Amino acid sequence: MLTVPNALTLSRLLATPVVILLLLAGEDVAAATLFALAAATDFLDGTIARRSGGASYIGSILDPVADRLMLSSVAVVLAVRGLLPTFVVAILVGRDLVALLGSLLFQDNIRVNKVGKAATAILMASVAVIMYRPGVVGEIMFYSGFGLSLVAGALYVRAVKQLFWRSER
Repeated sequence: MLTVPNALTLSRLLATPVVILLLLAGEDVAAATLFALAAATDFLDGTIARRSGGASYIGSILDPVADRLMLSSVAVVLAVRGLLPTFVVAILVGRDLVALLGSLLFQDNIRVNKVGKAATAILMASVAVIMYRPGVVGEIMFYSGFGLSLVAGALYVRAVKQLFWRSER
């Protein structure tokens, strides 16, 4: 059954290739607008699911996939265009792949932390700003979100270690 939160997440997934195509066509304002709208669905889907008790298994899988795919793919295009440093985007994409794999493997045992949520929100906002008007403000936001994403990654690694340490007892 397609719930409202799952439909919002699906719309984010479907918006991603459109944003990429707009960026590649040089339609940065349209890309930034669609990206910002899609990013807003990340907040809305979770809020609606929690308030309505409509959290679902498929949503718990699709949501992190949609987040990582949208953020990483757009960051890669921005790096190719020279708007973000390639090595930082490579680290971000690597961290996103590890986080995605971890969320799929340890879904019920490891919760999303607030640092990770803040990092994703800041990174999404920064990418929208960079698409709309590249410059120092977007870069500061991006590096802030990037730093938080590394902290969140370290917290997830710690949680996985604790999970394994507990299971070995």
